[in-house]
Amino acid sequence: MSKVKRFLLDFFACFLIPGYTLLFAGSVQWFSTNFSVIAVTGPDHYRGFVYWGLLAGGYFLFVLSGLAVGLPQPGARLTVRVLTAVALLSLAYAVAIPYLPAYFPKHAVLHVALAAEACVLLMVALLLVILFRRQEEPDRWQRPFLVWKLIVLGCAVIFLIPRMVSTALEVFFTISAALLARKMLLQK
Repeated sequence: MSKVKRFLLDFFACFLIPGYTLLFAGSVQWFSTNFSVIAVTGPDHYRGFVYWGLLAGGYFLFVLSGLAVGLPQPGARLTVRVLTAVALLSLAYAVAIPYLPAYFPKHAVLHVALAAEACVLLMVALLLVILFRRQEEPDRWQRPFLVWKLIVLGCAVIFLIPRMVSTALEVFFTISAALLARKMLLQK
């Protein structure tokens, strides 16, 4: 990896995505609201939500594409690319559909389903990369596998605290998944 690509990867994963995610989350009650609710509180907030979606989506597209290219099996490359594409389309549609359950209850349900689907598919794509890589180098890919499991466990625990998708969950997922993807791309 060139120095410029490494710098950009580090800048996005370690500074820009965490910083922007935390700024968007603000100082609101992290366990009683979420990004979708914050987004509909004003036009500037919705614009910020769209920027966050573009930033996170673009980052995961870049990193997962790089991870897919390095897989030796053509079927594995295709599977990771398709999962990534569907995840990012789900994210794009979730961001495009405002969360207004009082006015558009069916759209709100669709928004939540698409946002959840995007996260699940991103985690499945990361897991597949780990599992395919572990076949070749089990010791080297054991730590990313452990981190992946800890992210899933952390998300479950954070979800169970308020029993809803909360800002805390969205912040934790975004930052930890971005850092895991960075580590995996550097390790391949």
